Amino acid sequence: MNILICIGAVISFIAFRVFYFLGLPLPEVIAKGITSEFFVFYAFYCFFNNQNKSIAFTRYGIKMLCGLSLAVVADIAINLHIPAGISIFLVVQLFYIIAFQEFKPFSFKNFALTVVMSIVFLAGDQLSPFFNLKTLFLPIAIYTFFLAGAAIKSLDAILLPNKRARIVPAACLIFLASDFVLQFTLGDICDLPFAADQVVNNLCHVLYYAAQFMLAYSLSEDFIEE
Repeated sequence: MNILICIGAVISFIAFRVFYFLGLPLPEVIAKGITSEFFVFYAFYCFFNNQNKSIAFTRYGIKMLCGLSLAVVADIAINLHIPAGISIFLVVQLFYIIAFQEFKPFSFKNFALTVVMSIVFLAGDQLSPFFNLKTLFLPIAIYTFFLAGAAIKSLDAILLPNKRARIVPAACLIFLASDFVLQFTLGDICDLPFAADQVVNNLCHVLYYAAQFMLAYSLSEDFIEE
């Protein structure tokens, strides 16, 4: 079953990229939504196929499934209305942060590092000659705080005895990279030539779905309690 889901995800992803290249927005959004759905199906398959779940891992899994499911809505929304998409992705990051609470309670150190990372990212955006955030500065600033929070909180998984837990911070760092690249693909922020836009957009979505796959795969085995 998992092989069939992965094959379906690859086929729909290729269709999604072809429609983007051809400039067909409606088929593109539909194919993108289907691709995202396949990754959610995979997450549910991994979670429910895992028969040896602790209570803590079950709580983690349910929260992750909520976040991954909501990400499908965000994937579609950001193509239709950027601020709406950013807002929904913010809630997705909030679900991830709450899920990562199962590793270790949120600490002042987490908060301090989140603030520092957010300031660094936003300063880079403001000083960069590539971006013009304009009216999107506030939603991006708020979203950046939650994105950084999820990335910082995910690092607590490194302290868990089971090395498999490290897939979570690895996925979050890849997701962080995809969101950085995403800024180059948003016409309201950065206007790239066609060829450059194609390369950057493909890179953004390869990184994004790689991270989604890793988060989904993390549900296949309990790494919280030995």
